[in-house]
Amino acid sequence: MEALTPKDIDFIESKGLTTGDMEKYFTQLKDGFPPVTIYKNAELGKEIRRFERAELEAFREKYRSVKNLETVKFVPASGAASRMFKALFQALERDNYNELDHFFEDLHTYAFGDELLARAEFPKGERPKTDADKRKILETLLLPEGMDYGASPKGMIAFHRYSDDEKRTAFEEHYHEAAKYAAHGSVANIHFTIPADKRSDVEDHLFGLTDCISRALNVKFLIDTSIQKPETDTPAIYRDTQKWVRTEDGKLLFRPAGHGALIENLNEIDSDIIFVKNIDNVVPDSKKQTTVEYKELLAGVLIDVREKMFALRSALDNGDEKLKDARAFMSEWFNEDVDGLSADGMKQLMDRPIKVCGMVKNEGEPGGGPFVVKDENGGTSLQIVEKAQIDLEDPEQEELLKTATHFNPVDLVLGVRNYNGETFDLLQFRNEKTGMRVGKTAAGKDIFALELPGLWNGAMYNWNTIFVEVPIETFNPVKTVFDLSREAHQV
Repeated sequence: MEALTPKDIDFIESKGLTTGDMEKYFTQLKDGFPPVTIYKNAELGKEIRRFERAELEAFREKYRSVKNLETVKFVPASGAASRMFKALFQALERDNYNELDHFFEDLHTYAFGDELLARAEFPKGERPKTDADKRKILETLLLPEGMDYGASPKGMIAFHRYSDDEKRTAFEEHYHEAAKYAAHGSVANIHFTIPADKRSDVEDHLFGLTDCISRALNVKFLIDTSIQKPETDTPAIYRDTQKWVRTEDGKLLFRPAGHGALIENLNEIDSDIIFVKNIDNVVPDSKKQTTVEYKELLAGVLIDVREKMFALRSALDNGDEKLKDARAFMSEWFNEDVDGLSADGMKQLMDRPIKVCGMVKNEGEPGGGPFVVKDENGGTSLQIVEKAQIDLEDPEQEELLKTATHFNPVDLVLGVRNYNGETFDLLQFRNEKTGMRVGKTAAGKDIFALELPGLWNGAMYNWNTIFVEVPIETFNPVKTVFDLSREAHQV
C-alpha cells in the first residue's frame, strides 16, 4: 500500500477514519470481494410466495386494521438525473441528433414538453426540424442557462402531466402514493434521502409541495430528509499503479459508496413499518391502485408473520415448550434450516429485522433478483443478489442467473423492532464481505472504486427475509428520459 503522509492521516481522521480503515479499503480495492455463491434460484410456490385474491384482501385488511401504527415511507432520492439524459448529452456532444427523432416527435407526451418548447421560443404546436432547432431544444432542457434538467435531482423532474396547469414531479407522485397506503390517522411520514449539493433546492421544492398537497388530500405530511453521510465515502486506487487516487490539490479522493451507505440513514428511523421504494418508480393516479394493493399486501404479511414470531419468541423466554413450533415457523416462513437448533440459537435467529420483498417476473430488466445463497459455512439463506456479485466465469453460476424467473424491483416493507419493541441497530446485520469493487474513471484514467454492501443486498444480509410475487404493473422505473413516453407514464 502506498504510504500515507501526515497530511493524509489528518485528512482521513477528519472523516472519522483510521489508517486501519485505509488498509482494509486498500485490500478490498486491490483484491476485490469474493463472489456470492448461488445455491439455487428462488422458485415461485417455494421461496417466492404467491397469494390469491382472497388471501391478498385478508392481508390488506390485516394491515389496515392495526390501530396507532407508525409508518414511514423511505425513498432513496440522492441521485441526479444526469444518467437519465445520457443519450441527449451524447447527441449534444456529437452534434448529431439522428437517433433522437422519436424524442422530438414525442415531445408533446412529456410533462415538461410545453414548458421546454416555450422556453426555447418555439410557437405552441411547432416541432424542432433542423439540427440547430434540436440543439437549441436540448441545450434549453439540459444546461444551467435553461431548465438545467441535466444537473437536477431526479425527484424534481416533471414526470406526469395531468392538465396544462398540473404537472407532477417524481417527489410529488410519492406524496400522492403515500397518502393511499402509508397514511395512518391522516398523517403520512416520508423520508427522502437527497443530494447534498442540491439540498437547499430540494427542500425548497418539498416545502412548497407539503402544505399544498396536505390541503388537497386532507393528509398531514411529515417530511424528513437526509443526505448520504460523507463519512461513508470510500477511497479509490489507480488500476495500473495501485496508488491512491487524488484530487487536483493532492488530497485523497473519496467517492460516495453506493446505495448501501444509506443503511446509516435507514438506521436512524424508528417506526413500526418502513416502506422502501425508489424515487423513479411512480405512475400517475389512474395506475396507482395495483401498487397500493400490493404495498398493503406486503405490509399485512409483515404484520401477520411478525405477530406470530414475536409470540413464539416471547414463549421461548419462559422455557422450551414452544421450541418445536418455533423451528417449524422459521422453516416455513424464512426458509431456515433449523433442525436441531437450540432454544438460544432460535432466539438469536428470531432477534433479527424482517424484510418482505416484492418480486416481479423477470422480463429482461438489468439488476438483481431473488436467490438462495450458500454462505462460507455451508448454510443457505434468501438473498437479493446483483449481477455484479456473481462469478460469471463459472458456467453453473451464469446459468442460474440466466434462468432466474424473478427480478428485484426494490419494493420492500421492513420491520426493524424486536419482540420487546426495541429498535434494532441495523449496522449489526450487514455482511461486510458483500461489497463491490467497481471500475470507474477519474481524469481519464482507469480506477478501482468501492461500493458498500448494497442497501437491500449485503446491508440486509442477516435479516429474516420473505419473497412475495407482485405484478409487473407495480414496476415502472424511469431509467432514461424515453421511459416517460411509455404508456405507463401517460395520464
